[in-house]
Amino acid sequence: MPTERSAPSTPQHDPVVGTVRRSTIGLVLVAVLAAAAVAAVAVEPVDAQGAVTGPWLRVFEGLLVVVGFVGLRFTVRVATARREWAAFSFLGAAGVMAVGSLVLLTDDPALAGHFKGDVAQNLPQLLAGPLAACGVLLLSRPVRGFVEGTRLVLDGVLIGCGVSVVVWYLALQPLSEAHYGPQGAPSMAIAYLALDTIAIALGLMAMLRVSVPLRRNVLAAVVGLCWLMVGDALRGFEFLPPGIPELSASEACWALGIASLAAAVWIPVGGATEERPRHTWWWWSAMPYFFVIPVAAVLVSAAVRGDLEPEVVVGAAVIIALLGLRHVLTLSENVALTDRLTATVRGLEHRAAHDELTGLLNRTGLIRRLDGMRAQQEEGRLCSVGLVFIDVDRFKGVNDTLGHAAGDAVLRAVAERLRTVVAADGADAARFAGDEFVLLLPGVGEPAGVLARAQDALDAIERPIPLDDGGEIVVTASAGVTIATRLDVGEAMVREADIAMFEAKSGGRARIEVFEEDLRQRSEVRMEVEQDLRRALAAPDSQFEVHLQPLALLDEDRLWGAEALVRWRHPEKGMVLPGRFLPVAEESGMIVPLGDVILAEACAAAVAIPGLIVSVNLSPRQIHDSKLVATVRQTLETQGLAPARLCLEVTEDILVDDRTITVLENIQGLGVRVAIDDFGIGASSLRQLRRIPGAVVKIDRSFLENIDGERGGDDRVMVKALVSIAEQLELEIVAEGIERQSQLEIVRDLGVPIGQGWYLGAPQRAAAFVTERGGRPLVRRTPRR
Repeated sequence: MPTERSAPSTPQHDPVVGTVRRSTIGLVLVAVLAAAAVAAVAVEPVDAQGAVTGPWLRVFEGLLVVVGFVGLRFTVRVATARREWAAFSFLGAAGVMAVGSLVLLTDDPALAGHFKGDVAQNLPQLLAGPLAACGVLLLSRPVRGFVEGTRLVLDGVLIGCGVSVVVWYLALQPLSEAHYGPQGAPSMAIAYLALDTIAIALGLMAMLRVSVPLRRNVLAAVVGLCWLMVGDALRGFEFLPPGIPELSASEACWALGIASLAAAVWIPVGGATEERPRHTWWWWSAMPYFFVIPVAAVLVSAAVRGDLEPEVVVGAAVIIALLGLRHVLTLSENVALTDRLTATVRGLEHRAAHDELTGLLNRTGLIRRLDGMRAQQEEGRLCSVGLVFIDVDRFKGVNDTLGHAAGDAVLRAVAERLRTVVAADGADAARFAGDEFVLLLPGVGEPAGVLARAQDALDAIERPIPLDDGGEIVVTASAGVTIATRLDVGEAMVREADIAMFEAKSGGRARIEVFEEDLRQRSEVRMEVEQDLRRALAAPDSQFEVHLQPLALLDEDRLWGAEALVRWRHPEKGMVLPGRFLPVAEESGMIVPLGDVILAEACAAAVAIPGLIVSVNLSPRQIHDSKLVATVRQTLETQGLAPARLCLEVTEDILVDDRTITVLENIQGLGVRVAIDDFGIGASSLRQLRRIPGAVVKIDRSFLENIDGERGGDDRVMVKALVSIAEQLELEIVAEGIERQSQLEIVRDLGVPIGQGWYLGAPQRAAAFVTERGGRPLVRRTPRR
């Protein structure tokens, strides 16, 4: 049976590997041509001046230039524009050097040789060094501004002048006195030497500014400049021993210089990203001064010997002028750097003490300001300080319903209004954290003044805030006030105002509360409850008990369902009533895990009593928990309870939130019942009730307290109206708070089908409730992990 053969895989072309392979071939070719050129210098005939007269040296030099241009095709085609121009500069310098070699063969005695013509005749060859230096500078990091570029050029000129003065004094002048002077004009010889030295100096300084992958290219170019300088020195001065033609040796140096510049084009870049060098060597930065220091020794020696030549004086004068100009530029750069550093420090200090979103003081800035006021109090320059702690009411709902962009717009608007409130008296406004703001009012004498300012702040916050979409939003805020005649610790005063603000929120929001010492005690008790609650939820043995209170069918006098109520059996404090720990659990967010415990226990009890409908309360924080629907579904599956036998209760006042309505609709989608607790005293509307078909409406107990008394007529009318509305909307209705027989008879006559209250049954522990009603054993199941 023939086997199926797989198609041969096509080799993938790696452009990086291909570039490296071509670069290696190019560099080998450059090395071969360089060696051939040096060999041609050694074997080909020379004229009386030492110039090579054979053609092969010129051919090899021309081929090196051609090979360099070929390198442009393979190594720079994907490079940046700066790298491409740098390669052209290298090859331009190599081409100038090759043409310079051809000039030596001319029959014109004015041009035969080096340094014998005027500047115009030598200009093409003088451009070799500057062209290569331009290529090196193009590969280095761009200069940052005119000052840095000027300083870089001055450094190169300083090096060139320093070398020229030293070479003139130590070499040219002694050689001229010994009749070994330059072949042509001394000034032209110095010009060649100075330009070559400046080019090398710029190349060395560029090594500091070039990225690591390009350093090999720059190094090859600098080596080429060094060969150029050595060749110019050999060509310009007759100081070699007899029998060794200076001109032919210089031609070998020029050939090697051309080869180095061609290699600079062929060398591949050493990495995909151009990283800056991590280390900078200080002696490279100080390199211009190393070349200038010997000039001082030359001046001292010339002064002692009394042979100070004009050339040395002029060179030293130029160097002094350049050093002065460079020093001025450095001072200017240092002043600008100092100004920028000062501005940066001030900016960082401002950012450290101010909020980025609103521009107000942040928490750090507020505490610093309070500490400063404490110092003023100690000096007797400040009597008292008032502090208003403001928290935007239900700000989380703004982010959840409108988005964080709208929330930020609200915070900025609140901050601007608070800034306006305190601007007249020189007080301070701060964003303490999130949606919490603080007003700091120094020098306030009477509490009435602080309260008035706090009320102004709340009134300003409640003005409509425009949104980007053209709409408006109105938010309220709660405030806590404290006044200190002596500041001990800045944060202590903030904590006092925060405690008062929390009391204002607990009292109904959009209020102002003044700090008193008993508030601190209550806050400490609340904190203690929170810590105990956290430990109880983490304990392996649950301290929370679910108690069930029956809901009865009034006409049939039998059990309809039960409401789950939580109790906390503290190991040290005994039974803790819900009113003490549920508000703390809601505020701290621990109501969510606590609610999961209650839901699981209640569902397990319902399973033990066939047909029982169990009702569980949901807090506002649970409603806004994104995992609520999934938790309910998982609990029903784990405990084995049919969804129709679970009823989740919410209070009427949270139905104004469309998001809550959506969550309740999703819960009903599971088949779970929904109940509206404390109905009749909140802010819900019939339109919202229509969005929850089949809901259970629980009439608030306040309608039943006096329904059997002499003034109970209005309550009976209200209950009858609620029953009629429930019948029209096909809702189930429950009367809460039935505590007397007379109340039971009235609500039954008014048509209420289901009742709840101590008269119908007190809450019992879930296990006792199940046992008393003949249920099956209560089995608590844990979800699989």
